[in-house]
Amino acid sequence: MVEKVFAVGGTVIQDNLERINDFAEAFPDEQIAVVTGAGKLNRYQSAVKGNNGEKDLIGIKATRLHAQTLLTAMDDTYPEVPERPEEVQKAASSGMNVVMGGLVPGYSTDAVAATVAELLDADLYIATTVDGVYTDDPEKVEDARKFDEITVEELLDITGGSNEPGIYSVVDEAAVRLIERSMIDTKIFEASLENLESPEEASGTRIIHR
Repeated sequence: MVEKVFAVGGTVIQDNLERINDFAEAFPDEQIAVVTGAGKLNRYQSAVKGNNGEKDLIGIKATRLHAQTLLTAMDDTYPEVPERPEEVQKAASSGMNVVMGGLVPGYSTDAVAATVAELLDADLYIATTVDGVYTDDPEKVEDARKFDEITVEELLDITGGSNEPGIYSVVDEAAVRLIERSMIDTKIFEASLENLESPEEASGTRIIHR
């Protein structure tokens, strides 16, 4: 039974391509689901003049490229990348790990991962290039403060509600709304090999519900 769903940013996959086998082996030794993002491939979205739906379809293909790459490197993994919610449930019922990308236009990797966590009644771990949620962008604001815990309401204030294709904050509003709706236990942390091995112990930001 899947008890942990990981949202892994596409940039994380790209930054670990040279050691993708080590990265794939770092996940907990239990059945999990992993949803990968587009990362720097989102530049293909911004390169076209199509509408947002068309741009999202390009982004979804990019996420699935990363998913197929990770799937190939991981052991005991369902051999297909699910493309619809019902396929996620079928793959999870196999007892094997599930690796996938986007599902439908308009949803970020985090929102898809939150949907999967809802479907499978699992905890959500958002593995990204930063070590948690900050009051401001830590790369731009020197005294930005990291939250060890943050409420859904506080996080919604920070995310700003941007759903433009290829542009998302640490976690976007749609994902937060899903997390709120089903009170999904969620943690945001830096995607180091050590943190992926023991996500419960990783330093990061836990989303709490009141």
